[in-house]
Amino acid sequence: MSLTPRLDLRQSQSLTMTPRLQQAIRLLQMTSQELDAALAEELEKNPFLERESGLSEGEDDFSRDSLSETLGREEMPELLDSVDGGRETAPDTEEDLSSEDSFYEREDGQEPFDGPDFSLDAWSGARGREDEDAGFRAVDLCAGHAPTLLEEMQSRINVTFRVEGERRLALMMTERLDEAGYLPPSFSAEEAKCSSDEFEKVLRKLQEIAPSGVYARSLAECLALQLKERDRFDPAMETLVNHLDLVAKREYKKLSALCGVGIDDVSDMCDELKRLSPRPASAFETDAAPAVIPDVLVRRLKNGNLSVVLNQAALPRLLVNREYAAEISAVAAKDKAARKFMNESLSAANWLIRALNQRAETILKVASEIVERQRAFFDKGEKALTPMVLKDVAEAVAMHESTVSRVTSGKYMATPEGVFELKFFFSQGLEGADGESRSARAVRYRIRALIDAEGRDVLSDDALAVLLKKEGIEIARRTVAKYREAMGIPPSSLRKREKRAEKRI
Repeated sequence: MSLTPRLDLRQSQSLTMTPRLQQAIRLLQMTSQELDAALAEELEKNPFLERESGLSEGEDDFSRDSLSETLGREEMPELLDSVDGGRETAPDTEEDLSSEDSFYEREDGQEPFDGPDFSLDAWSGARGREDEDAGFRAVDLCAGHAPTLLEEMQSRINVTFRVEGERRLALMMTERLDEAGYLPPSFSAEEAKCSSDEFEKVLRKLQEIAPSGVYARSLAECLALQLKERDRFDPAMETLVNHLDLVAKREYKKLSALCGVGIDDVSDMCDELKRLSPRPASAFETDAAPAVIPDVLVRRLKNGNLSVVLNQAALPRLLVNREYAAEISAVAAKDKAARKFMNESLSAANWLIRALNQRAETILKVASEIVERQRAFFDKGEKALTPMVLKDVAEAVAMHESTVSRVTSGKYMATPEGVFELKFFFSQGLEGADGESRSARAVRYRIRALIDAEGRDVLSDDALAVLLKKEGIEIARRTVAKYREAMGIPPSSLRKREKRAEKRI
């Protein structure tokens, strides 16, 4: 057999990660806040792209047709992987057929969502509409600047310390504070390049002028500083603070012997420790958690069925100004570079709008499938959650698991039960004695319910496993312990000591 070179021509199909496909995937996995920021950046770069301003009929001499947001949707390529070639599930009735702009406008006759207002601009002024400033929102009045711990301490240090070296050392210590207000134990006089006596003198002075507990080097010192300010740091309390490991284990008998007081007094002292702050600088934290804006709204209709719609407040509304593009094209007809820029900008704008439409369709499709599979949750609560993994939803909506994972990450659903991340509804299943699977999240809910209902007799992990098996849930003791620890519930030994202390009180 001779080996000779030859030239073959073959045809094959492959998925190429083009820049536009990468952009569509990025848009799909963005949260509503991230998407809003990304679109603001696109609006800055693309002169033909603009936000819809809520035009009313007859407001302008050009109609919505000149600002096309759906142009070329029929040419929209499949951006996402599909299990069976992009099969679409047929709607139940003609009413379920969504119009081309169904994600941007509510159809006539549709019942309004009767839940809370999730609008991005839900706060509005109390004045009349006619005298409102265009950019005014009443929530802006609540966003005053609060001084940080560093700013507050700098002003106090400048007043308290008159010696330049002590002021410099005090500012150095302040800059080394962590978010909780603690001074790192590793920070010493050697690092500050001063004597030990000067270091301790400045530190004690800072602890006096600072909010109670700040500049502590350990949790015990932090609690001691707060107790001293309340004039409650007697010898018994000092011994208790020095044995916080025993407090955590609820070793009231040992603490009683060490402190020289009764067990009832130890219990009262422990309750007093609970009222102290382990993070003394928390009052100066200015970074408020961003508000969660749900992407999907679920409401119960009068006939008992569930309706799943996209939240209009979180849905971006972008348009391509065709009239402006026509004016520019007449000017740029003779300039090759200008014509190229205009064509690229228009193409990018049309693609972005189509990708946003595809994103909205995908989120709604996945959310509708989740609601359909977890219908029992909306009737009976968390205990009725059924096992569900990404693969189940992916096969039902004809998408790839990675696509469903991107859709459910950072997206939220507002339901009659509250606001939940879409990931909340996914959990592994545990086989039951009757052959049916139980959701791991529902099992955790049942464990918490059994612990909350326990009376004088505290349930151990073994006892919990036995009770769950009687209910048809096959679960091992170590699994019960893992779920209990994940929920932050202490073991039975600590719960017993707490109940004994409560009984004495």
